[in-house]
Amino acid sequence: MAYFGKKQLLAGVFCLTAAWPGLALAQNIPIVVLEYPGLSSGPITDSDNEFVRNPDYTTRHKVSPDETLSHVMQRHYGGSGLNMQFVQMAIVAANKHAFVRNNPNFLYAGKTLLLPSVNQMQAMVLGRAAGNSDNQNAADNRRDQIYFIGG
Repeated sequence: MAYFGKKQLLAGVFCLTAAWPGLALAQNIPIVVLEYPGLSSGPITDSDNEFVRNPDYTTRHKVSPDETLSHVMQRHYGGSGLNMQFVQMAIVAANKHAFVRNNPNFLYAGKTLLLPSVNQMQAMVLGRAAGNSDNQNAADNRRDQIYFIGG
């Protein structure tokens, strides 16, 4: 005989703790049921999203006082089918001036964000800066190094 207890509703996630008397090693086993209302089984993409139609499309966005990075991403990249964690990292990397210590949770109001294209994000992932020559990359690498002089 099994019983269910400690039923909690937390942001659409049900946590149930069940006990099975026939299980010798564990008396309480957590069960997590994730429920997403209205979500179908495949990726949802919006073919009208400019980032989906044109992989070179980029735009700028001025941050309003009560706006978060999630709001900006949903407005511009919502329904694109892109992984929003990668999009978030790409926006922070492309806009270091707009975030406190590169933290996506601390976005300055009034800053203008460059929203990178799919191709620019791909270049970031592959370690290539768009539009930079090899000489510029070498100079950047030297600038980022720590040198110890003396003994």
